[in-house]
Amino acid sequence: VGFGKTTLVGEWVTAGERAVAWLSLDEGDNDPIRFLSYLVAALQTIAPSVGAGTLAAFQMLQPPSTESVMTSLLNEIAAIPDKFVLVLDDYHETDSKPVDHALAFLLEHLPSNMHLVIATREDPGLPLARLRARGQLTELRAADLRFTPAEAAEFLNHAMGLNLSDADVAAFEARTAGWIAGLQLA
Repeated sequence: VGFGKTTLVGEWVTAGERAVAWLSLDEGDNDPIRFLSYLVAALQTIAPSVGAGTLAAFQMLQPPSTESVMTSLLNEIAAIPDKFVLVLDDYHETDSKPVDHALAFLLEHLPSNMHLVIATREDPGLPLARLRARGQLTELRAADLRFTPAEAAEFLNHAMGLNLSDADVAAFEARTAGWIAGLQLA
């Protein structure tokens, strides 16, 4: 709440030159079929034919295994000619082992044309240690997003047009723990 994760990712992808598929998650996305359907829909914003087979598989009386569905989807993703970014925003809203399993499978077989960005308030149930060890993970944590006292002063006095003393700025920064939303509301 208030660290600016979504804003930061939005600014980053806007400044980039790659296509972006964006999926904002909520607690209803704990169902793996719903999650994967929305994932396909997000991907279809950059490659309209991707995932048609995946969606059709969900209509079968006996849907295939998650790994089978993900393998098919990964092959279609790999065929997208341009590099792109998939953003999963608010991943903390999901609390589902099957969704984590599907995403872990995606990460384990991530096509070279795709970058995955996960914005979350807590560590997801994914193989983060393995990704760190392989050098395949870049992390921005709360401490990286928190405003320093100097940044808080710059924001409050220049961006917000206030004329606060150093003591006032320090008090705001301390009370909000450097959260941009808290500083803005204050």
